[in-house]
Amino acid sequence: MKILDRYLSKEFIRYFVSALIVFSMLFILVEILNRSMKHGLSLALLKYSLFLLPFVMSQMAPIACLIASMFTLTTLSKNSELVAMHASGISLERIATTFVLIASILGFFNFFISDWIVPSTLKQSKIIFNREVRNDATYQYFRSQAIWYRAKNAIYNIHYFDPKQRQIHGVDIYLFDPKFQMTEHIHAKSAHHDNNEWTLQDGISTTFIDDFPISHHFKTKVASYITEHPKDLIELGNIEVLTFHELRNFIRKNKKAGFDTLRHEVNLHSKIAYAVACLVMAFLGIPFSTKGSRSGGVAASFGIGLAIAFFYWICLNTGISLGYSGAIPPIVSAWITNILFFMGGVYVLNRGQKMKKVWPF
Repeated sequence: MKILDRYLSKEFIRYFVSALIVFSMLFILVEILNRSMKHGLSLALLKYSLFLLPFVMSQMAPIACLIASMFTLTTLSKNSELVAMHASGISLERIATTFVLIASILGFFNFFISDWIVPSTLKQSKIIFNREVRNDATYQYFRSQAIWYRAKNAIYNIHYFDPKQRQIHGVDIYLFDPKFQMTEHIHAKSAHHDNNEWTLQDGISTTFIDDFPISHHFKTKVASYITEHPKDLIELGNIEVLTFHELRNFIRKNKKAGFDTLRHEVNLHSKIAYAVACLVMAFLGIPFSTKGSRSGGVAASFGIGLAIAFFYWICLNTGISLGYSGAIPPIVSAWITNILFFMGGVYVLNRGQKMKKVWPF
């Protein structure tokens, strides 16, 4: 790495870390203030905020890249370093390449953190908030809504699962032959996992022979066809904290079963799109930072950065909402904001070059 690249990288990362800490701390402080007004200030609330911090930092990373890009170039321009670089034959495109490369690396790490670290810490933060802050000792971090899940030659509809007791309350099981014709329907009031097998309790089994149903009641019944472990059911219940790989498998299985996976597909594509947002925001800060350096320096850059970040969030949430409603395809809803903002950055940069107003030299 050349001396120039090391210098630019050092300045970019310095501003990135500073912006990330400032924005994350502001968010956490507001969160603590809001929660303390209702539940009071306590060590449990501080512990909740600590586990929430990785999620907040992953969300603030693209904004921090935008601020880092703008502040670095604004500072270089203010100190006449951009003029010196231009006199030495170093173009703004060359400088921007370093920023984009660093932002790409940061985006990769942000994806890793949001995919592997954030799910567990976010889950723990919700457990702490409900059990220790709200004093709800019975809280279990698992959705109580019915969960549909497809396994080999079977579809499960789980009404509620208690992970602590390893027990299902209310379950419907639909068994199919290789031609996907239903052969049996089982409804049980409960099911318990013990010795690596599920035992259904107090239910009714309906077998279909030549489309003629034959039903019988049972007190207990070993469900050898349920091969899922309780931890698999816990993951299915916590869709919002699944990793990219887990969410993709969940979508594949449920799509094959014919269930609606639209919202989950939007979330899947959004995981990648948001990581790429670090690169897009760093690039977008380049033309606007040189504008700010001519009309107010760091303060102007900061104001422009906040305005861009606010507009980005509005567009991002609008796109995701359109994807949830089915108005646009999931992949489009996740990526349209990045595409529009990147194209906007290219337009402003090219327009500035032609009009000779964006450049500070």
